[in-house]
Amino acid sequence: MIALSNNAFSQTGVDTLFKNAGITGVQILHIKNGKAHQYNYGKANAGEPQEITATSVFQAASLSKPVLAYITLKLVDKKILNLDTPLYHYYKYDRIKTDTAAQRITARMVLHHLTGLPNWAANPMTREWSTSVLQTKKNPGTQWSYSGEGFMFLQLAIENLLQQSLEAIAKKEVFIPLKMRWSSFLWKESFENSGVYGHNKDGEVTGRTQFFLPAGAYSLLTTAADYSLFLQALISGKGLSKQTKELLLHDTVYVSRNKVDSTEASKYISWGLGFGIQHNEKGKTIWHWGDNGDFKCFFMANPITKESLVYFTNSEKGLSAMPAVLNYFFGAQHWWALKWLDVAF
Repeated sequence: MIALSNNAFSQTGVDTLFKNAGITGVQILHIKNGKAHQYNYGKANAGEPQEITATSVFQAASLSKPVLAYITLKLVDKKILNLDTPLYHYYKYDRIKTDTAAQRITARMVLHHLTGLPNWAANPMTREWSTSVLQTKKNPGTQWSYSGEGFMFLQLAIENLLQQSLEAIAKKEVFIPLKMRWSSFLWKESFENSGVYGHNKDGEVTGRTQFFLPAGAYSLLTTAADYSLFLQALISGKGLSKQTKELLLHDTVYVSRNKVDSTEASKYISWGLGFGIQHNEKGKTIWHWGDNGDFKCFFMANPITKESLVYFTNSEKGLSAMPAVLNYFFGAQHWWALKWLDVAF
């Protein structure tokens, strides 16, 4: 693991760390004791001179999911949706019409990743996805298994309930109230100059996906500063009732993975309503990772101290430097999430 000195996050330290890791572009925002510190590195496109800045827009990948979870909890508070009512009651999802087990899936199961659905039945960025047959692999509610399909089912149910697109709902419930002016689940013309490009492990440009349909599982486009506004609202319970805020840390399920190296780490990891929860001698932190292939990202936040870290990269190698970054800001006791993910040290 690359070691960082106490002054490593000078611009020189940042440049050295990510250059050595072969990461094209990075955006970091760390908040502690009410003070925010932004760090930027590298290129928006390896073949062009444009540098990463605080307003460079990244794919947040699966960091989209906690935003959809937050929207869900707000709708629960408004009595629009019940966490334990089967989503099929709200939306007759054609892809599961022959699967009676899938028709029992609830919003709580989705947020806990207990749906029994695969991560994806087909590539969600192709036309085949919406017509592919979706089938449960495990009995819903019984075993943790990460599923983007579950979040898409939840999104469709919410859109049907409100008769609005996720983008319109997110604007009303999240982006406008929290002043997230650089955020969208859809590609916008304003991103033409600020949107960064993805890169493979060799540093070659892979392109820039211009999402035309909102996907609560993976299509959020945002900045580290904007996402930090969301994260601070989440851990503070902003916009949520006291009862619902309490659920954030206490409504959790056991997490297991079929990976040998993550067995020990699993003792320290559970899953809350839309994000991971890490337990150690310093208490509880919430976290999530994102992986769209050529975009990798991560966040961690402490609901008690309100310290938070948001980390975005436009590189397939993006998580390789994460152990060093997390160690610098949060300390070695907070490596369990990365060990559980099997991120190399």
